[in-house]
Parts: sequence; C-alpha cells; structure tokens
Amino acid sequence: MSNHFPKELIDQKAREKIIKEINRNILVEASAGSGKTSSLIHRMAALIKSGKFKVDEIAAITFTRKAAIELKERFQQKIEDSFRE
Repeated sequence: MSNHFPKELIDQKAREKIIKEINRNILVEASAGSGKTSSLIHRMAALIKSGKFKVDEIAAITFTRKAAIELKERFQQKIEDSFRE
C-alpha cells in the first residue's frame, strides 16, 4: 500500500485566489470543516495589509453567534500575529 499524498490540495489554486484577489468579490461555497473560515480570515488580513481597508471597514457575516465569536477571535489573533512578524 502506497502512502503517496498530493503535495498540494486539489483546490489549492482556488484557496489562494480567495486570499490574493482582493480587488473583487468572491463567493465561497464549501462543506463544513473545509477551511472557509481560515480562508476568510486570511483574506480579511490581506485587505488590511494592502492598506486599502481598515479593520472597522470590513464586515463578515455568519449564520450563528457561535461562528461569529469564533471568527472574531481567530481574526483578532491573526492581526496580532501579523504585528509580531
């Protein structure tokens, strides 16, 4: 039995597009646990790093309060980590 795994995810290019193409809106449709929140957080951080937006100019909408809290906490951590780099 072979343990060969792909070096890159099948949808890696689409994931990179979410983060890098900040001059347009992108719809992301994927199943639970696929990395949507992580991609959104990286995209929001990229928007701020670009200098085109400030934190208080970005809105992210979730379906539950629990998801909103998780998104807020993870985004805050990402921003704090960015300042440490």
